[in-house]
Amino acid sequence: MNDSQPLKVGLIGVGKMGCNHLRVLSYMKPVQVVFIHDRNRDKESRLAEEYGTRPAEDLERDLALVDAVVLATPTSTHLEYIELASRFVSNIFVEKPLTDSLETTRVAARLARDKGLRIQVGFIERFNPVVTELVKIVGRSTDVVNMDLTRTDKVPDRNLDVDVVLDLMVHDLDLALHLRGPVERIQAFGHAQDGLTALAHAVLVHSNGTISRVMASKITEKRIRQIAVTCPEMYVEADLLQKELVLHRKTVAQRYADLSLASVREAVFVPHEEALLGQLLAFAGYCRGRDCSVPASVPTVAAAVASMELAEVIRKSITDNATAPVPYQPIGF
Repeated sequence: MNDSQPLKVGLIGVGKMGCNHLRVLSYMKPVQVVFIHDRNRDKESRLAEEYGTRPAEDLERDLALVDAVVLATPTSTHLEYIELASRFVSNIFVEKPLTDSLETTRVAARLARDKGLRIQVGFIERFNPVVTELVKIVGRSTDVVNMDLTRTDKVPDRNLDVDVVLDLMVHDLDLALHLRGPVERIQAFGHAQDGLTALAHAVLVHSNGTISRVMASKITEKRIRQIAVTCPEMYVEADLLQKELVLHRKTVAQRYADLSLASVREAVFVPHEEALLGQLLAFAGYCRGRDCSVPASVPTVAAAVASMELAEVIRKSITDNATAPVPYQPIGF
C-alpha cells in the first residue's frame, strides 16, 4: 500500500464507542472513511452527513471498496462480522474483547492465521500515555512484588451482552500480561446482578513471581482507572483518567534515630495524547505493514487469546466459588 494514498476505511457500528472512532478517523489525514454501517439507519444517515461520508448501501459491495474495516458492534456479533469482512479485506480493527468466548476467540485467531489477516484488538489502555510511561518504569525495575489494577464505573446501559470480566476487567488482564508476562495461578470471586457478574476480584500469580490483584465493577458510583505497583525500591501510582504518574521512593538517608523522614514523591511527566488517536494511528501503520512495536506493541489476536484464556478461568473460578462456597466458622478468642 502506497503511503501517499489515503487508507480507505469502513466503520461498522456507530454506538458510543463507534462514534468515538468516527470522530477520530474523520480528522486523521492518512485515512478516508468510505462508509459507515449501523442497524440504526436513522443514526447512520445523520452521522454520515455530519462527518462527510455515506451510509453503507450494500455491505458486501462496500467492503470490497476499502482497505480496512473497524468493527465497533456488540461483542456477540464480532465473529460474524470478522468472518464477513475477511472475505474482502485483510486489515481489521475489532473493539475489545475480540469475541464473547474463548472458543470463538480461537476461531477468529485461526481465521487470522489461515488467511493472513492483520487484526488489531481495541485494548486502548496500551496507548494511554500513562501506561506508556509506566512500561518504561516497570521495565527498569529489578523486581515488581505486586500490582493492583482497579477499574470501576456505573455503566448500566453499556455492553449489556457481556459481564464485567469481558467488559471492564479484560483491559486490565491485557495490561497485567503486557506489563508482567504469563500467569501461572488464578483465584477469583465476584458478585452478580441480573444473572451476570457485575463486580469481580481476581488474584493472578505471574511466572516471574509478581502478584497482580485485579478488581473491576460495573456497579460502583465512581469511575476509577488506577494501577499501583509495589517494588522493593519504590511504590508507583498511576491514574489513567487524570493522566498522573507518581513515584514514591525512600530518601537517601533514613538512619536518624530521632527523625521521621517521609519518602520522596516524584511526579513523572505524562504527555497530553489521546489514546484512541494513538491506537488508530498504530492501526493505520499496522495496515501498511509498519513495525509498531514501539512505544506500545499492537495488541493482535495473540493478545486477545491470552486475555480471554485468563477471563475464562476467572469466570469459572467466580462461578465455582459462588456455587460451592467454603464454610467459615469464626473461632473467637
